[in-house]
Amino acid sequence: MLKLIRKMWPLLLLGFLVNTAYSVMWPLTTIYLHGDLDLNLVQSGLILAAYSGCNVLGGYLGGVLTDRYSAKTVGVGMLAGLIGDALVGFFWNGIVAYPIVLVIFGLLTGGMLTLITAMTAQLSHLDGRLFNLLYIFINVGLVVGTASIGILYHNSLRPIFGLLLGCYGLAAILWRWRASSFERQSAAPAPAKQTARTTATTATPARGKLSRTNLVIILLSLVFMWLTYVQWMSNVSVYIQNEGLGIKLYSYLWVYNGILLIVVQAVMAKVSRSKVLPWQILGGLIAIGSSFLLLTSESGVVVLFAAMTLLTVGEAVYVPGVPALINLYTVGNEGKYQGLVNAFSSLGKALGPVMGGAVIAQFASFPVLFWICAGIDAVIGMSFLVGVVPALQRKQ
Repeated sequence: MLKLIRKMWPLLLLGFLVNTAYSVMWPLTTIYLHGDLDLNLVQSGLILAAYSGCNVLGGYLGGVLTDRYSAKTVGVGMLAGLIGDALVGFFWNGIVAYPIVLVIFGLLTGGMLTLITAMTAQLSHLDGRLFNLLYIFINVGLVVGTASIGILYHNSLRPIFGLLLGCYGLAAILWRWRASSFERQSAAPAPAKQTARTTATTATPARGKLSRTNLVIILLSLVFMWLTYVQWMSNVSVYIQNEGLGIKLYSYLWVYNGILLIVVQAVMAKVSRSKVLPWQILGGLIAIGSSFLLLTSESGVVVLFAAMTLLTVGEAVYVPGVPALINLYTVGNEGKYQGLVNAFSSLGKALGPVMGGAVIAQFASFPVLFWICAGIDAVIGMSFLVGVVPALQRKQ
């Protein structure tokens, strides 16, 4: 594990920097739109939907561009765009400027995260644990980003955008330095010893063995899982404030989320195997749905942290499991397939705030929203169990 980290640290650090910037923005957005700009939850949800819609487009375009052009050129272009966008946000972040900055941020962040995931998929022949390691570093970024909100945000977004500029500047320097090396490694064939070990332990199927129906179900599970998960990113922050628990608790919850993700992923990196990936994904869906069931029972700090524990464990096993599973059965064109993973994930994130805002506006009840989310996770879990697991077991 340490040897792999020493070899791949520039890619892992890049994931950390990009996700630190991302993790500063998304928990703050609903609070800023609703609390500081005085928009209602439906209006905030529509802006978040536009942001996430651009994230969908960015994720897909990032994958296509990575397959067709030099990853180094694509990455430098997107990071330059993110630096320019953060500069604009530093000086202009009012009711008109902030949504524009946000949607551009969504477009370019979606593309950059896809590029990082695609490069990880291309390099994974060096060691199948690379996905797990990347996810650990990404979640260290989540901890740093969310913890920074309480320190930096005091009725001004300038310190936030200052942090973004620092992250993107370092990421651009790192990418220009090491991107060519990544491209050469991804183009090189796997060493014979590594290939033999990978074949013996994972039995990686050839491209095309994942049927279109299986792929559609897996991708749709991403849409609906993120549609529910994103309620924690948006409407739960308002729920916590309505309960009189304060914004600091919300920030602490996400710091706890990030730390627990790192712990769970460190364990998963040691025990995760390709044969159990379908069950790993199913278990994650069950845990995420259970977090919403717990929120329907009662409120309070203990319940929130218990629900966040279930959400985090579910996320830790589900989110890295999906791209790893798709990468097993769709070898080749990694940018395209990992772009689809990011695009469908972003689609769920786009629809989630709008759905949540509409439910709360219609029923004036957060528990109703939580019941609906639990039901959605139960349905997609059952669909995955019936429509995907048996087919994948026959292929092993």
